[in-house]
Amino acid sequence: MPIIIRDEKDYSVQVQLDEQNKRIWVNRYKTSNPSALEDFLIALASEYNLQKIILPVKTRDLPRFPQDTFCLEGTIDGYFGGSSGHFLSTFLDAEREKSLTKARDQKNLKEILDYPQTYNYKLPGHLTMRRAVKRDTPALADLFSNVFKSYPTPVYDPLYLARSMSKGDLFLVVYNGNRLAAAAAAEIDWDYKRAELTNCATHPDFRGLGLNTLLLKELEKRCLSKKITCIYSLARSTSYGMNLVLHRLGYTFRGTLVNNCHIGGSYEDMNIWVRLNGRDLSCEKLQTISR
Repeated sequence: MPIIIRDEKDYSVQVQLDEQNKRIWVNRYKTSNPSALEDFLIALASEYNLQKIILPVKTRDLPRFPQDTFCLEGTIDGYFGGSSGHFLSTFLDAEREKSLTKARDQKNLKEILDYPQTYNYKLPGHLTMRRAVKRDTPALADLFSNVFKSYPTPVYDPLYLARSMSKGDLFLVVYNGNRLAAAAAAEIDWDYKRAELTNCATHPDFRGLGLNTLLLKELEKRCLSKKITCIYSLARSTSYGMNLVLHRLGYTFRGTLVNNCHIGGSYEDMNIWVRLNGRDLSCEKLQTISR
């Protein structure tokens, strides 16, 4: 995805132009004039016919951005090297702003949050788990293409997967002999010491064994050993199983990104789940969006 860097008097910003998902994702920013930054982002999105802008901002900047333009969709605690990242979004397309699954997803989420945060899976003896290496990328690409009708990043391309490994992303795989059964990854931003747990896929023949749970737990363990301080995941709001996995692993629901990316054949809402390092948010009000 193309990266655009702009350094102006009132702001500096680095953005990803994500034409596959028709969105702008702001990676880094500084601004003395949030309105000027907003104008630039909207003009850029319009130029490339993009429909959504996602702007994670620091807590101190949250009141400075125009509330009539941006809405708060969720929070990732520790996102900016220890301080929280609040995910502001604005939509340039009215249809993109409407969640088509909100009522059902919220009902399912309420059920999921009532489950105990425990699990009892163990890796079956006939399976092995290890870190993926570049020779695994063709099998990984095949697995992803079989599991997902569409995906926000080009995981069907072995070269893309190899480049991700080279830049420090951590992939784990589970094999049954020479057959790839499941995989997951941690995409790591080393500057901010944060990791997104993602690319979870299990071959249909190996479902029901808790492999997603075991892979994510091992990824978390390895990230913590590397001094990663922020661990989070974005789960499809329509996936009861994936949201349940993250809840049972002890992650906390922190909001929903509406029509965030194209996955499984259509645009879908993504729920934010964060590992909170023992913090108790029971008294904090989680942000929700009414649409």
